Amino acid sequence: MRRFEVIDGEKPGAAPCGTLCFDEATRKFSFEAVEGVGPRDVPAMFALALERGERRVPQRLVQAWVEERIAPVSRQNIGEILRAHELEEYDPATLLMSNRGKSTQDGFFLREVGDTFTGARRLGRGVRAARLRAGLTQEELARRAGMSQEALSLLERGGGNPTMKTLERIARALDCSLEITFGEPSAAGVAIEYDGRSGERSDGRP
Repeated sequence: MRRFEVIDGEKPGAAPCGTLCFDEATRKFSFEAVEGVGPRDVPAMFALALERGERRVPQRLVQAWVEERIAPVSRQNIGEILRAHELEEYDPATLLMSNRGKSTQDGFFLREVGDTFTGARRLGRGVRAARLRAGLTQEELARRAGMSQEALSLLERGGGNPTMKTLERIARALDCSLEITFGEPSAAGVAIEYDGRSGERSDGRP
């Protein structure tokens, strides 16, 4: 789950008016206003919900607000847009944050909560970086690691709940080392790192 604070950039020093969440499993966004904020403090599309006393905005309105800020998957040049963001598939949360969620529709922007400090996201980025260094597509790595491409894609985005056995298979397929560290939250985690070995690949090819 990725979380973003929604902030009104037209009000200097304004506190977040709510939290936008992105569920990486369902690929859906949700928004919940901070207690005490009013209809004038949130994006206009969410104001009616707050006028009714609802802090959690209907999902269809949240989705519509997000879609105003990113290129739709049906866009003619979507392939070029994904390549420009180094994406192999449509990832609305990453596209949304490429411009901090800003739009000409209003003055709100987003600030991700705990972006680079969560173990799952570090792991996902490490797997993706190692895969790209190995010159493999998601489909190729998934096949070598004995998993589905969908599961690998979710892992690279910081989602899913892979077992150690799965991580070991991925590390072997990438000819990388699997490292587990303990310590402060900002340092602890699981990582798959290239360790400089130059032996045979996991599929037996030199």
